[in-house]
Amino acid sequence: MGDEFFAGIDQVELKVDGGQARFPIFYREARMFALLLPANLLALRRLMPDARFAPAQVLPGVGALYLAAFEYSDTDIAPYNEFAIGAVLNTPYFAGVPCYNLLRQYFADFFDVYIHHLPVTTEIALRAGRDFYNYPKFIGGIEFSDTDDTITCDLSREGSHIMTIATGKVPGAAMGEMKMFCNLYQYRQPQRAEFKLNVLEGSMRWLPNDVSWSFSRGSDIGRELSGVVVGNRAIASLYMPKIQAILYGPEYIPIPLMQRTVTSPGFMPKPAKKPAAKKTKS
Repeated sequence: MGDEFFAGIDQVELKVDGGQARFPIFYREARMFALLLPANLLALRRLMPDARFAPAQVLPGVGALYLAAFEYSDTDIAPYNEFAIGAVLNTPYFAGVPCYNLLRQYFADFFDVYIHHLPVTTEIALRAGRDFYNYPKFIGGIEFSDTDDTITCDLSREGSHIMTIATGKVPGAAMGEMKMFCNLYQYRQPQRAEFKLNVLEGSMRWLPNDVSWSFSRGSDIGRELSGVVVGNRAIASLYMPKIQAILYGPEYIPIPLMQRTVTSPGFMPKPAKKPAAKKTKS
């Protein structure tokens, strides 16, 4: 794959627990799929840590739960898998009218998403996300399986099953750039990070009939989501077998985060050594 998508973006190398990272983080080769599920609006609001996060409405009283599985095979922090659990929010750029705000985001090729849980499979992905963005990460089991027609992802924690999601593999095409604005909560304030995708091959469908999901009521997260989702028909599905991505940010730099960043080894480049002065001949 070409590197045109990453051209002109300077990176800074920082040391994090688990290894070295470069920011913004580049994802050179990856795939993902996601489901948007109808959710009780009041239940979604109870997941929000701050009233400034307003879930988007598909219909009056119905929001959208976001479940997305990522398989990153070539990144600045080594290969790992990730599973995003959250909710689509009203973006401040459009009126907060039910259905309208969500559709405007779709036509503008971006989505505002609150991230409620974000399990990953490696320590460096855990620490880089927690320490600099406060992504709500934990180490989990994230396993993909494929058939000719379907892709499935199983999520677990410490061997305990949480959920399974699946979608059909439908023919896709190059979709260009798409943005996910990840809304987080850091130092008891809203935080944001832009996750920009270059969709080399993908598709998005409304009201698909070849998707499935199941939550384990034996896990806290499974029980929580079981009480949020309403109905048995997905709002939409995304299947993107070939993507590149860039994780920017964090967008807001409060003083504690600034201190953590500037004191991280590697943030301040070491000045080049001056060549030794030549001895003059007497």
